[in-house]
Amino acid sequence: MTDMTRFLSIAVQAGAFISAFAAIAAGLIMTRVTKKFGTGILASGFKTISVGIFLIALGIIFDAGQVYFNLTGNEQIIIILTGLKEIFFVAGTYIIVIGSKRTADKLETLTK
Repeated sequence: MTDMTRFLSIAVQAGAFISAFAAIAAGLIMTRVTKKFGTGILASGFKTISVGIFLIALGIIFDAGQVYFNLTGNEQIIIILTGLKEIFFVAGTYIIVIGSKRTADKLETLTK
C-alpha cells in the first residue's frame, strides 16, 4: 500500500473523529437546555434529539474504526463494525426525526 493511501485513510479517520466529537458536544449542549419555553416542550425535545445525535456520533466512530480495519484485512471485525454502524445511524436518525416531529406537534397545539 502506498504512503499516499495510508495518509488519506488517516486523514479520513481524523475528520470522522472530529465530526463525532463535534456531534457529542452538540448533544451535550442540547441535553443541558433547561429553559422552559412553551411549558418545557423545547427542553424535552432537545433532550430526545440529543440521544439521536449521540447514536449518530457512535456510528461515525464505528465508521472510522471500519476504515482502519479495512487496511488490516480483518473481515470479521469489519462485518461487525458495519452492522453496528448501520444500527447506530438508523436508530439515531429515527430518534431525531420522531423527536423533532413530536416537538413540532406539541408546539403547534400551543399556538392554536
